[in-house]
Amino acid sequence: MDDKGTGLFWSPVPPPGAEGGDPPLPAQVAGDVIRVMWDYGVRIGLWDAEGQLPEDEAWLRDVLGLSTALIADLRRWGAEMDALDVAPERRPDEGYDALNARGRDLAASVQGELGETYRVTFVPW
Repeated sequence: MDDKGTGLFWSPVPPPGAEGGDPPLPAQVAGDVIRVMWDYGVRIGLWDAEGQLPEDEAWLRDVLGLSTALIADLRRWGAEMDALDVAPERRPDEGYDALNARGRDLAASVQGELGETYRVTFVPW
């Protein structure tokens, strides 16, 4: 028994059969549409019918088949959207317009790499 009399002990190792760590990543995309869309704190803005897709590079390569270069471009775009949004003095409409134009280009690149497997759309900020 523990020193507080509760009968509970803390252990850094999960008991046998208990799942530890992060939940498993999905093995597929929900639905047939992938949206390219930015949101606060999102590094790679890809979404399916159930929500944001994993940002894990291996998952994006293995499950979606995206190239490392396109994943890096998506990550850069997300970081630039974040930077624009957190700097009020850098919030001109032209800044968003330029990043939305890049987002449309990225959506076209994602569609090009996915082929006809999914329909890719872009949702502007």
